[in-house]
Amino acid sequence: MKRKHKTDFKHEDMPIGMLISHIARTHMKKIRCNLENYGIQKTYGPILKELSVAEGMTQKELARNMCITAPSMSVNLQKMENQGLLTRKPDDTDMRQIRLYLTEKGKDIAEKADREIALSEEKLTEALSSGEQQELKRLLIKILKNQTESE
Repeated sequence: MKRKHKTDFKHEDMPIGMLISHIARTHMKKIRCNLENYGIQKTYGPILKELSVAEGMTQKELARNMCITAPSMSVNLQKMENQGLLTRKPDDTDMRQIRLYLTEKGKDIAEKADREIALSEEKLTEALSSGEQQELKRLLIKILKNQTESE
């Protein structure tokens, strides 16, 4: 028997956590689609962003910062290295450590990704006044701190 879907379901009826999750998934889906127009694979955007802010991290540090498993990170980094987006170099003081750096091509794509993310961010919040955006951010940070403190 087919399940009937409630057609009059309203976002106002969603629990707050579900609404936040829905907004985040929708927002990230739009960003991924826009990044793919530049030939940027969906998993590369956040990695490019992280490395553009803090080049020279180890693979372990990058995976931890992004809450990605080491095997998943390894696969992505290998693909990115094969495409000429990043390079690995031994640490100057500890040869056991391998550091990650963006290539010129990687930096160029990271800049494109940054612009696309900024445009998506503007679109996400364009219906809110500046004051409403600041208040929303304050409230979300408050919720996030509460969540991370209770872990």
